[in-house]
Amino acid sequence: MNRLWMGLLAGAVALGAVGCNKEDDSEDSDAFPLPEGRAPEPEEGGPSYSGGPVTWHRDVAPIVQRRCQGCHAEDGMAPFALGAYSQASVRHGEVARAVTQLRMPPWMPAPGEHRFQDSRRLTRGEVDLLAAWSAQGAPEGDPATAPPPAPAPQGLSWVDTRLEPANAYTPNGSQQDDYHCFLLEPGFTTARDVIGFEVLPGTTHQVHHVLLFNVPEADARQADASEPGPGWTCFGDSGVENQTVLGAWAPGTPPTRYPEGTGVRVQPGSVVVMQVHYNLNNGPRVADRTSVDLQFAREPVPNPAALLLVAGDGFSIPPGGQGYRYTFQQIVNAGTLWGVIPHMHTLGRRIVLQREADTLIDIPAWDFHWQQMYFYEEPVKFKSGRSRLQLTCVWDNLTQRTVRWGEGTEDEMCLAYLYVTQ
Repeated sequence: MNRLWMGLLAGAVALGAVGCNKEDDSEDSDAFPLPEGRAPEPEEGGPSYSGGPVTWHRDVAPIVQRRCQGCHAEDGMAPFALGAYSQASVRHGEVARAVTQLRMPPWMPAPGEHRFQDSRRLTRGEVDLLAAWSAQGAPEGDPATAPPPAPAPQGLSWVDTRLEPANAYTPNGSQQDDYHCFLLEPGFTTARDVIGFEVLPGTTHQVHHVLLFNVPEADARQADASEPGPGWTCFGDSGVENQTVLGAWAPGTPPTRYPEGTGVRVQPGSVVVMQVHYNLNNGPRVADRTSVDLQFAREPVPNPAALLLVAGDGFSIPPGGQGYRYTFQQIVNAGTLWGVIPHMHTLGRRIVLQREADTLIDIPAWDFHWQQMYFYEEPVKFKSGRSRLQLTCVWDNLTQRTVRWGEGTEDEMCLAYLYVTQ
């Protein structure tokens, strides 16, 4: 626990847990009521479907380009490509089921008062068009009505440094999921404000997601020396003391540009640790050298941001416990909340962050393999003085052991990082 609590900012006051009950039998009289679980639903807006023929080229290809091909591309993270009619038509039923059930594209937050940038959730019209296309037998239509090729993804407007491991790394073939950390040396000689970054996966079919941390150089070197070869095995975080989070990336995520006038300050004597989650279900196990581009402010930003940690470790999930709930509260100073990174491990079922009666994020069907940083379309202003936040985690523990807080694969966590400014 020490590693995470040392990341708390001055001015954040942790309270004791207000309750630890199963989700269906809460006795937390002092807690904010947990919002009712909302079933996934499509976004508003977008194309509409009022009946009639639907074809690949005219109707479906534009949706697939915009929503699916970030992962479903040749040599992409997804297990198959959807770049051409011949590829999509043989899977039309599978595609229709996935989108009507809102399992794809993967987007974890439930709809709520606060909307997030770059949502991958389909609109109602997009879902209806894809379902109708499948129901009609997946007709191809006229190639002349096809949309122009999707433009190449636009990177950062400028790049100050590209960081990559000193050597390529071949994922551990004894398991389907390998979490590995790499020491990246940016050579910070003065304090700099990171205002943007872009992760460049070396092998797109096996790089599932990436987390970036800023840590003291000596601690990172000690971790790097703990195992032979490039980097070290890690899970959940960097495995290094005194870490702070710089960012997170998942396939389909565009280059991250922090909100105007904000940035994360890094100090001289620190390095970047990159945690890469390798998933080996979608292609051969090959050497990888994922890199990251960093963008720095030309002058110190007027609103330095920090990633404030909201975390509680007072849970004890019993063997066979389903819907086991842990709720705690924490006081934070006034400020502006721009984004949030929720985090649990593999037993997680649901995670909810609230500010009094205001739900800041609700992930009703937690999936450890789809973690990322979520930025609000409109930042959330905390009231003057201090605000009381409540974090609720729900787990299903089908094992025969009691599960508590820990860094390992078989342990659990309940936390959220908040991207905040004064």
